[in-house]
Amino acid sequence: MRFILIALLCALLGASHPATQAQTFAGPTVREVVEFKRIIQPYDHRTDALREQVSADGLRAFIVTRQADVAGDRNRYEIHLLHLAPERLAARRVPAPETVLSVDVGRDGDYAHPAVQDVRWYDERTLIFLARLKDGPFQVYRLDLPTRELVQLTQEKNHIVSFAASRSPQRLVYAAQIPNPPFRQGARSLVVGNQSFWDVNYGQEDLRTQSRMYRFFVAELAPVQPPRPLGEPFAQGNGAVPHVSISPDGRWALLPRYEPARTMAWARQYPMVEDLVKNYGRSLSIDPLGYFSGASSYTSRRMVAWRLEDGKEQTVLDAPDDALPGGGQDRTDRLWQGGGASVLLAGTHLPMGSHDRVSPASHVVEYWPDSGRWAVVATLAGRLEEAYPLKDGFAVVDGGQRRQFRRLPDGGWHETVPTAEPVSDLRRSWTIKVVEASNQPPDVVATGPSGQVVRLTNLNPQFDGDGWGAMQAYSWRDAAGRRWDGGLMAASGMDRRARYPLLIQTYGFARDRFYLDGPNDSDGATSAFAGRAFLREGILVLAMPWNPSTGATTSESRQGIQTFNDGVRGAVAALVKEGRVDPSRIGIIGWSATGERVLNLVTFSGLPIRAATMADADANTLFSLSVTYGANAAMWTHKERVNQGVPFGAKLVSWAHNDPSLHTDCIRAALRIETYGPWVKNNWDLHALLRRQYKPTEMVVIPGGAHALAQPSERMISLQGNVDWYRFWLKGERRTVPLLSAETAASLKAQYDAWDQMATLKAADDVRPRCARVGNSGS
Repeated sequence: MRFILIALLCALLGASHPATQAQTFAGPTVREVVEFKRIIQPYDHRTDALREQVSADGLRAFIVTRQADVAGDRNRYEIHLLHLAPERLAARRVPAPETVLSVDVGRDGDYAHPAVQDVRWYDERTLIFLARLKDGPFQVYRLDLPTRELVQLTQEKNHIVSFAASRSPQRLVYAAQIPNPPFRQGARSLVVGNQSFWDVNYGQEDLRTQSRMYRFFVAELAPVQPPRPLGEPFAQGNGAVPHVSISPDGRWALLPRYEPARTMAWARQYPMVEDLVKNYGRSLSIDPLGYFSGASSYTSRRMVAWRLEDGKEQTVLDAPDDALPGGGQDRTDRLWQGGGASVLLAGTHLPMGSHDRVSPASHVVEYWPDSGRWAVVATLAGRLEEAYPLKDGFAVVDGGQRRQFRRLPDGGWHETVPTAEPVSDLRRSWTIKVVEASNQPPDVVATGPSGQVVRLTNLNPQFDGDGWGAMQAYSWRDAAGRRWDGGLMAASGMDRRARYPLLIQTYGFARDRFYLDGPNDSDGATSAFAGRAFLREGILVLAMPWNPSTGATTSESRQGIQTFNDGVRGAVAALVKEGRVDPSRIGIIGWSATGERVLNLVTFSGLPIRAATMADADANTLFSLSVTYGANAAMWTHKERVNQGVPFGAKLVSWAHNDPSLHTDCIRAALRIETYGPWVKNNWDLHALLRRQYKPTEMVVIPGGAHALAQPSERMISLQGNVDWYRFWLKGERRTVPLLSAETAASLKAQYDAWDQMATLKAADDVRPRCARVGNSGS
């Protein structure tokens, strides 16, 4: 009866979304966006990292690129050599980049974890790198540049996640992921304690969902010998793989040791560790037994030395370092000196009671492994971000500030004024860097002593500045007076006096980096955010920053959710006031962490968002709380902070007030939910509850996809699917030509038949009174 009444009401209202005549503007297609060639090393296009990709003689450098082939459904990885002879640069007679490796990868798992990575110089004629060139696990390879001979150096049965190599002797140290299935061999049952939902239900064969375990190994390359384990397997710490370091002479390795049992004691002794526990390891204090929180998102670590000849371990400093979880774990913080006689260890605390030098700060120390002696080189003002070698010294990024140190004749160290560091005499007057801008794709250039600029690459000659639209910085203020600094992208043929649909992409904005698809403030995330492909369809794109530039509040709170809602409301109001946006045609996309923000926006803000996407998104719902139990303690505690309580006892009312899944009657946006991987993710409950209420929603499952989609066919499904979704909901337009893998004219028609039904249901939903939650509080 309910469905009949809805159908009758829709018919009376003329509810179906009217189709309009498509108007195409200048701009790239989704396929052109997906097939854009990208620099993947240096990561994030960092100049300091590019410096490490220059050969010792300064005459060559390498970059690594990836380019999708949609027709073949594969990614091509290439290593290019750039020629830097100063006389050629000065004469502007630089040879074209030399492609020394080109491999096609048919099954590419994760955009943020490329199939060719961590490329480095081994010697003047050799590169060494980690790659998954076949269907097997990641292995270490060596590429001889004169002959192009590619040699696989390891035969590890498990994925190698990090490595380091010495030349004499030829020796490798590496970390490999060890299978950790929940059901042991022969088991027919499992007693679940604090294990995660994904581990128990999907982790038997899938390494991605298991509680991850690693082990260190050392392997002799000449002559080749089976690898020897260094220590026992250990659990992943801090949401990142363990990174290894070997001395150039191959005698010593410096490896991380994770200390979960000592983390709370060290937090009481070292303020920086206390800060990390507070921000990333809250479960350590609220669940000291580890009874429900399972895998911790922060575990203190220290470095230990291994004598590789016999596998003997020895303590370096019995104190934790200051590394942040996640990306901070792979920073460069171990710099070997004198071929291996000593090593600079940066970002470490000092042992309690050591020579009256205990300090709340972290330090740079020099350590001599043969004797076990160490000495303080410098006290850091902030947290170490990076350390890297210079010609006769080293530099650190200390709390965002670059500091530089030179070796003294007596063996000590002296801090000097930071200067631009020449890598060698041959290129003392020339430097190279990746140049880009909001509307300029990344390429490598060399800059000379008089400011002359020589372009070394032209990776995407098909790019047309006029034909691909323009991104401009755009600032606005919200109702609380906070300033937001984002970017607004428009096609070249758009009329500034006309009102257009608006699509908001929510994952940050960097003014000095090229904007194509995905967020542009870091590499490795392109899912759902089709970027410039929306311009072709006559849709403006607003890049939403993470936080306001003034009056910022933490995103790890309910106030952070409200601030985000205020920022979106302010942006829409500003663009509507300027006459550039139609307020009835607003869409928004969130991925990962910003998916949670989008969910709360469309549930509680009362903004007239017509359509939204949550792509592999987090959520502060009871279902998400349940399935993230035991997986990552930070997820659990974050949801409690955002919902201002727990879903039981005295705080139940607060949880119920803030949990979006308990207020799905408030959601009026047509909601596209994308989920990647074969396992159940956070938002099945939302999909089910919205369908139960005849609200417009669909869930797109990509079983082979990782959190950051990498396979061309999967990226097309996500990006083209979102372009189609917003063309339909914001413009009433539809695609008629099949473009996706396995798509046919019949399946495309079925897609729009389903969306037409949703449009009918949405029209009926739109005329209902506002839900009590939004009607009473507004947000």
